[in-house]
Amino acid sequence: MEQEQYTTSEAARVLNVAPSTLRYWESELNNYLQVPRNENGYRQYNKENLEVLKRIKEYLYNQKYSIKQVREILNLEESKQDIAATLVGETDPRLSSLVSILLDKLKGVEQGITDLQEGQKNLKQEYLQAVKLLNITSERRDRELIKEIRKRLEQKKDKNNSLLQRLLPWGKNNE
Repeated sequence: MEQEQYTTSEAARVLNVAPSTLRYWESELNNYLQVPRNENGYRQYNKENLEVLKRIKEYLYNQKYSIKQVREILNLEESKQDIAATLVGETDPRLSSLVSILLDKLKGVEQGITDLQEGQKNLKQEYLQAVKLLNITSERRDRELIKEIRKRLEQKKDKNNSLLQRLLPWGKNNE
């Protein structure tokens, strides 16, 4: 079965980045991407490439790592996989089962960290939304208060005007 292929533009659209960004990432992280090219020399991204690119984007955009740090992270991930493969291949079945369980646990911890970071980001957005609503509520309350003050001042003015008209000799009541 033939694997689905994406052009640079299509892959960029899927990842929501500029095509030039993909080309830059490939130039900086070529050892990890290894994007195949067709007979005309155009890049042909596959699902595996997209998964690696999604991780790279996560590291760069959400976790704010530099491209150099991402290269080091990818190196560590690759080393971790190589060590695990070596351990599994050179050990008895019980130990390889334990290593497999430990790797699964490690993935769970990494996913937990990602979930916590996502939760933190969501909480921050909710907090900002609450502050915004609080400001809107305060503005409404202030407008209502100003309206009430104006109303009372107008009433006092009317009362004072009527009192003034009664007291002054040229007032209508004294004619």
